[in-house]
Amino acid sequence: MRIKEALEFASTYLAERGLRLPQQDAEALVTMLLQKNRAFLYAHPEFELSRTNESVFHQWLNKRGEHYPIQYLRGKQEFYGLDFLVRPGVFIPRPETELLVDVSMALLRQHPDINSCVADVGTGSGCIAITLARHNPNLTITAIDISPTALETAKQNAETHSCLGRIEFHESSMLTAVKERAGGYRLIVSNPPYVGLQDKAEVEPSVRKYEPSKAVFSGQSGMEAYLQLFDQSGELLKPGGWLVLELGVNSLQPVISLGKQKNWRLNQAHSDLAGIERCAVFQRYSSDNTF
Repeated sequence: MRIKEALEFASTYLAERGLRLPQQDAEALVTMLLQKNRAFLYAHPEFELSRTNESVFHQWLNKRGEHYPIQYLRGKQEFYGLDFLVRPGVFIPRPETELLVDVSMALLRQHPDINSCVADVGTGSGCIAITLARHNPNLTITAIDISPTALETAKQNAETHSCLGRIEFHESSMLTAVKERAGGYRLIVSNPPYVGLQDKAEVEPSVRKYEPSKAVFSGQSGMEAYLQLFDQSGELLKPGGWLVLELGVNSLQPVISLGKQKNWRLNQAHSDLAGIERCAVFQRYSSDNTF
């Protein structure tokens, strides 16, 4: 089988199975297989796959046809210019989450405390914590996740990116593991689960079937994790500290309303490249309704 034939076959096969981007997926599979870039595929359409490669290609194609994530086949995903190990049981980093890193770094630059501490709640692969550590050598970071698989993966990624010594890892539901650290953090950042179980049928099959459900779904409405973060974060932040949250589609106003009930006020909101309100920054009211 030649590259051109492999691409055509894979694209048709995946389209018939309802994949959203069959051509892109076909290209990804062949580039992974040959360890070449996309340009090579189209510069050498007559390049012939070995029998071994052809066998592996069909195995991968069958799995992708079942909506198995390409990132799990590849074993990694790029985030903020770095490669992160991912495996089944670990939530796959998304490009839109890079906005949380941008916003968090801008906030930290406003107050470059030598001993600034950050908590990353629901760290997954560790992509947020590790990226912040790489770009802010004075930070110490607490990375929290309920999944032992995610934490082990995050530790491996931290070691790969030379910041293991500045990140403290905790297996915990939300901020329970650090609940005694009153005033211990300048910033708490989280890409929490925010899809409601009521919307489960609408979630892309690759996410619904294969990614960890605790990293995707949050109660019936999708608001449960936000409520926990509002409840738990107030006492842990230094005065004037920030709670930075990723948002689901059309969830800014519901999250603002939920925050107000818990004495949090919206400080900033940011949209991603698609124009979706994707990131919100909150600060806590003090007893006299000021920060």
